[in-house]
Amino acid sequence: YQRRVRGREEEGVSMSKKTSKKNLAPPAKRSGSSSKKEKKKDDYSDSEDSIDETHKMPPKWRFSSKVSAPEMHITEDGQVVTKKDNDFHRVALAEKGFDSGVHYWDISIVKMDPREELSVGVASESGYDNVKINLEATLGMDKNSWSYCTNGTMYHFSKIAGEGEHLKEGDKVGVWIDCKTGTIKFTKKGIEQANGTIVIKDFKKRLPLIPAVSLHGKGTVIRVNTNAEPPF
Repeated sequence: YQRRVRGREEEGVSMSKKTSKKNLAPPAKRSGSSSKKEKKKDDYSDSEDSIDETHKMPPKWRFSSKVSAPEMHITEDGQVVTKKDNDFHRVALAEKGFDSGVHYWDISIVKMDPREELSVGVASESGYDNVKINLEATLGMDKNSWSYCTNGTMYHFSKIAGEGEHLKEGDKVGVWIDCKTGTIKFTKKGIEQANGTIVIKDFKKRLPLIPAVSLHGKGTVIRVNTNAEPPF
């Protein structure tokens, strides 16, 4: 009888140890979505890439879908432009231009295939010889625009107007304009392009000058910082 009781007690201790080991096992992961919202891959409106304190300030101006090519997707704040297809170059324009003072802004190339192109610069709202801004051409290829292209060349009316470094994804391009002298300067990563200064002929007839970009490849994304400080 004592042997049977002792055997049952030992069996109970063994079962107790097994139960305690089961209780120490880590809890199973719950299925379902995480409490943190996942950001969409094509949402660059609040990306932390290339953002500093000046990005968080209210923008001085914004790109507008009302005056830009329909193939361009522009965020509500007008600070991010995305090319929706890859047929041809398309132009995005700011909602307003400048006819006085000195202005500077920079364009961050957030996403761009190495095989694609983009151009950054300004366009003339007044037009030339009654020709309006062409939203379906590379910026700098017509009489009404001046640009800095990814191949490192500054263009106006399809002619070379200056030279600079090549541009790629991750670069930051600055545009400086002086409406008193009709001068345009370009920077790359805060460094002025020595041979990239353009002086607009008969500039008073070309005012106001509108900030502009042209994008080619589908999915190309740029972000403008209208509060950027000029490096010079």
